[in-house]
Amino acid sequence: MLFGTTKNPKGPNLGKSKRVSCNLSGTRLNFLKPPSNALLPGHDLTSSDGPLNVDLNIYSLEEFVKTSDRAWGYFLGEGTYHYYGIPLWNPHIGAMNFRVDLKRPNKHPNLLEAAYYESWVEKDTKAFYEPGKEPKFQTWVYLFPLFWQTFKLPKTGNVQWVAYIVQNFCSRNGDEFTYYVRSAISSEHELVFSFDAGIDQYESGAFNLFKKIVRFILNNIEITLVESTEREIKELKRAGLRNFSIEKPICRYDNAPKNAFGDYQLLEDPYFYFTKIGKTIDRRLWVD
Repeated sequence: MLFGTTKNPKGPNLGKSKRVSCNLSGTRLNFLKPPSNALLPGHDLTSSDGPLNVDLNIYSLEEFVKTSDRAWGYFLGEGTYHYYGIPLWNPHIGAMNFRVDLKRPNKHPNLLEAAYYESWVEKDTKAFYEPGKEPKFQTWVYLFPLFWQTFKLPKTGNVQWVAYIVQNFCSRNGDEFTYYVRSAISSEHELVFSFDAGIDQYESGAFNLFKKIVRFILNNIEITLVESTEREIKELKRAGLRNFSIEKPICRYDNAPKNAFGDYQLLEDPYFYFTKIGKTIDRRLWVD
């Protein structure tokens, strides 16, 4: 279609997505990156958003840059996508940011064991979202991990994925949240696919478009693990050490007054976790 509408906004052309190929010390990762379609001032469509080919020695600390006291990260790709409606009438329906990182904890357990991996994810999440002493932290309210899900993707073999939401409960710009989709690809490394979204028009098709783009990216992830990792995974399966938790308690930092979301309620079912004006939203990315 030439133009989008409020109910059916126009997003990036998924058919023109570029393939990103990564050789991570023998582990092969491929994913499709949709082209940026940001037409707002300040966005340069010709700018680089990451290499299309990566050859990385993941066991060399020199290859990583320090991102916090608890984690090392290597950037693999990103994209910015806008949703467009009817020009002049309702042109901007929403937007999202997409990013892929390879992470390595400073002090890592065996990330292939479910219990150790969950412990690392919890520490990593809190490192970024727990309250601090800076003034800006006094206005932040977060809920996580909303709708903790575990699943497999069709082209990633024995890799197990976990997904959850971090919700900004105090945003002035709409319903802002980040989906994290993560997996351990060795005893020391994990992939993190993150999707930032701001949805402020509940009667629009913005969230459906967001979900379509995210699922397109996830469905086209391809991973081939090295043989040594495959053997270790089989041994851990036999020992019953690959079973993730079904649910996670929700962490909430709410020392600040609520702003735009004072009339929301957290529902008992975290899949449908907010209600406003009698409307509930199913936030799951993946349904087996």
